Amino acid sequence: MFLNIVSKFFLFIGLFSAIIITIDLFRHPQKEMPIMNLVWPINGLWAGIFGLWAYFTIGKYRKMDMSGMDMSDMDNKYSEFWQGVVADTLHCGAGCTLADLIGSWIFFFFPFSVFQNLTFGEWTLEYVLALITGVTFQYAAISPMMKEKGIKIWLTALKIDFLSLTSWQIGMYGWMAIIIFGFLGRLSPTTPEFWFMMQIAMCCGFFTAYPVNWWLVKKGIKMGM
Repeated sequence: MFLNIVSKFFLFIGLFSAIIITIDLFRHPQKEMPIMNLVWPINGLWAGIFGLWAYFTIGKYRKMDMSGMDMSDMDNKYSEFWQGVVADTLHCGAGCTLADLIGSWIFFFFPFSVFQNLTFGEWTLEYVLALITGVTFQYAAISPMMKEKGIKIWLTALKIDFLSLTSWQIGMYGWMAIIIFGFLGRLSPTTPEFWFMMQIAMCCGFFTAYPVNWWLVKKGIKMGM
């Protein structure tokens, strides 16, 4: 009963945060990189107060000049390197979050096993969906500043996002493994407890993905937004 109440409280905070961010984006859309108009509200769903802080201190006033910019020198265009990495990590996290939102319901209606285990089946589905959504988000971010078109941009987006996305999923799956195999067992997406655990899992994903994104941006493989 207590966990149910706590879960509903944090889900409300997440939904409220996403709504506040969405309202502000309707009033002040991010024109330099339109995909961020989706990224910030999606992250608000799990990040709650942290998501609000990140948007209003990093996301809302962050300006980008993409003219003549290539991916190797983009991190030098921003006033605070770490803020760019935070935004970059959250960009990756939005794709993972959207994939898990969709994948949880797909698996609920069409379950299957991997290694005779339903959890591994669900994680496999959500990882594939995370790759698809994450690479799509990355494509939307880099396509305006690349001369190449079509499949080359998609391959570049996959190269950029693979390590970042995988590191996020590792943190997320690590937390869910503790919950599923150690404490609560498998939870249904029809329960508040499931989504509260997913909020925490996304937090874990952020912390495992942040150092990877830091390294990718520092090496010029990925941009700091």
